[in-house]
Amino acid sequence: MTGREAKSRPNVLLCGAWDDGDGYPRTAALRQGLERAGYEVRECRVPGLGRSKQKLLRQPWRWPGAMWRAVADRRRLRRQLRAELQDHEPQCVLVPYPGHHLASAIRTNTQRATAGKVPVVLDLFLSAYDTVVEDRRLCEPGSIGAWAMQELDRQACAAADLVLVDTPENAAYVAELTELPAERFAWLPLSDPEVDRVSASPFEDEAGSSAGSSDCLRVLFFGTGVPLHGLDVLVAAVRRQPTLELTLVGGTADDRAHATEQLGDRVTLAPEFVARSELANYLRACDVVAGVFGTTSKAQRVVPWKVVIALGAGRPVVTADTPAVCGWLEGSDAVHLTPAGDVVALAETLARLAADRAALAVATAAARPTYDRHFATARAAERWPDLLAQVSRDRASDPASVEPAGVGA
Repeated sequence: MTGREAKSRPNVLLCGAWDDGDGYPRTAALRQGLERAGYEVRECRVPGLGRSKQKLLRQPWRWPGAMWRAVADRRRLRRQLRAELQDHEPQCVLVPYPGHHLASAIRTNTQRATAGKVPVVLDLFLSAYDTVVEDRRLCEPGSIGAWAMQELDRQACAAADLVLVDTPENAAYVAELTELPAERFAWLPLSDPEVDRVSASPFEDEAGSSAGSSDCLRVLFFGTGVPLHGLDVLVAAVRRQPTLELTLVGGTADDRAHATEQLGDRVTLAPEFVARSELANYLRACDVVAGVFGTTSKAQRVVPWKVVIALGAGRPVVTADTPAVCGWLEGSDAVHLTPAGDVVALAETLARLAADRAALAVATAAARPTYDRHFATARAAERWPDLLAQVSRDRASDPASVEPAGVGA
């Protein structure tokens, strides 16, 4: 009996070249939300690039070889996709991040195999233009590279019946960037797929002390140090207040050297990257997590992973007062907001928490309930049925309404 004949619970097919494991929680979170909503999740997949993506961006001489490998992977993915669609007609084909380079081919082959009945949903998650041009500043606006990134976003989004990002602000941004109808874009909140699986054992640092036992406020930063993080703002703020100590997980080599120069023995340099289970230990050992403080446009539109992960771990957050963060978290006792890029205001906010342990206790107690209210798997599960019902209705009413932006593989 084929999957079509079985007609059990509805299924969603993940199709693409995504990354998973430590540092790549998005697709695992999407899967959890779908399964919680009652969908069977199937997949056809070729290997992703993982952390080599960043290195590849800086080594253009490697791009031709990467393109040839991508062609071979696309052919293999096409065969897997056709076999899956023949045996198990899904409610939709979901292309996980990063799926920019595959969306058009997946759309074309899905249409051919299902006579246009099955819609394609793209989890864009991060705009290529926003990441490369506006946030990491690897290309100048108006350059050929910037045009290429914008066109990559546009073609990927044009190939999908529905495009997902993480916040309403990002949905509006990508719609304007690609000049596509706003109705094609929707948001699905971030969640931490490991929130209930990481070790819950008590943590002690090398000196045998635990969070809350120091006279200083223990601030944890974790992340790559991209501009939206505003790590320089955080270091300058910590320097102004002797009651603050910083633990730095990640950052660039320059960031780490600068933090050591400015803070001396008030900064602890942890590894540049840690596994999710080890990050949980650092979270237990801190009093508060530093969010983002940069002034880039991207910082205004995102609720960063680090904020979500911190709240899920029961740790309060200090982060920039931005439209996206306010839209989700304004009014929560767990989140203390400060103007983006304002060293003095950030230092004062952290100093108040260092001096008022009762307020810190209130913020800590509010953290996990705030996560559960906004970012738990159940929140995504609540949105999935409506999103898939809408895209299925749109596809049924006009199956040719979205033409693929490129030819199939």
